[in-house]
Amino acid sequence: MQPPQHISPNSNSQSISGLERPATAFLSYKREDAEQVKRLQQHLKARGVRAWRDITDLPLGGSNEHEIVQAIQQETDAFVIYLTPECLQSDFIWDIEVRAALQRWEQDQEYKIIPILQGVTFAQVQQNSTTRGYRSLTEFNAVSLPDPDQDIELYNEKLREISQRILKATYALRLRRVGADHNYEPWIVLRTVDYVPPTPSLDLDLDWMELYTSKKEPPPEKDWDELLLPALEDVKKVLSAQTRSRRLHIDVQAYLPAPFTLGHAIPETSRFTLLLEGQKETWSTEGATTDPTPLQKQIYSDHGDPRTAVVVITIERNIAQDVARNIPILGLSYKQHLHFGLPGRIESASQALAISHQIRHELRDLCDKGVSHIHLFTSLPAALAVMIGYQFNALCPITLYHYKQTEGLYIPVCTLDKP
Repeated sequence: MQPPQHISPNSNSQSISGLERPATAFLSYKREDAEQVKRLQQHLKARGVRAWRDITDLPLGGSNEHEIVQAIQQETDAFVIYLTPECLQSDFIWDIEVRAALQRWEQDQEYKIIPILQGVTFAQVQQNSTTRGYRSLTEFNAVSLPDPDQDIELYNEKLREISQRILKATYALRLRRVGADHNYEPWIVLRTVDYVPPTPSLDLDLDWMELYTSKKEPPPEKDWDELLLPALEDVKKVLSAQTRSRRLHIDVQAYLPAPFTLGHAIPETSRFTLLLEGQKETWSTEGATTDPTPLQKQIYSDHGDPRTAVVVITIERNIAQDVARNIPILGLSYKQHLHFGLPGRIESASQALAISHQIRHELRDLCDKGVSHIHLFTSLPAALAVMIGYQFNALCPITLYHYKQTEGLYIPVCTLDKP
């Protein structure tokens, strides 16, 4: 059996078992700190790192020593310990989890141990390690996390630094685990629904389900600015730094506007070719097109702000009337209003690529004519949204909207490239 296209030929010698598991971190903590750890886990999941926690990954009935040790030694790519006063007093954490992590590190020093201190000092951690006869956990580049109630901005900044570090460590070991060479083509999934693609090899699992609180309802703008958009930027940096191949397989099972933000985070200038899986055929951001203008365009003018434009793209559902009804409610003042529509469905990968190129040309033309803010309303396939977002670089700020069907209202969700 030939390996999938995105698996390095060098991985044939490896057991296929476990290759489908993406980058994974073991989270060690006391139950009293579960809410704080949940924040960290949310940051990791947004970046594609699965987090192994005893609360979610063990069956009911309490801690299972054998399964926890096996997870640390065989099923995870980094060990993250949340050190608090309660954690320092836990015999189970220190006698079982820390010991297993140190044993694995001694066998393989590419397996990273990442200590996070909150409410304890480096001296206390060192003393606790010495008392048990261990190498001090402070030697593993431990980081102190501030109290979020005292300085939330510093806390979020440190949480992002920690999440970046865990992403780098787990992705590096994931690549080694699958035997990746310079031809290896990584595979990631972005999902806001309970779905994992049926692929034998998955590198990063960007799981945003919890943030979409009621199925199609997107997170508030604050979450996009503080969590999701920075997370995608970190994913791009890690992929660029650790993957020599510039062909990236993406399976997106997500409600808009999330797919736009993924494409925007890994733009054309990143030199990645995005391969959108899950269609009847793979859609690619590179290739030849035959029809330069597959979308029909209608232009409407108003006497409002010449620096503002409204752009509507309707492929899956005609939303033109809904948008027109909402523009006064949103208080948008604009001079140009462009409506793009497709007669029928997208028939091929070539047509999808042509659509993304046409939208790129039209948006750049608006910016060249002095437009400094675009308000984008769309109804289209998620894979196409990634391809269009891929073309967003070097444009003005673009605000993406979500339609609340129960209320018949559009609400702004996030703005890309804010000043």
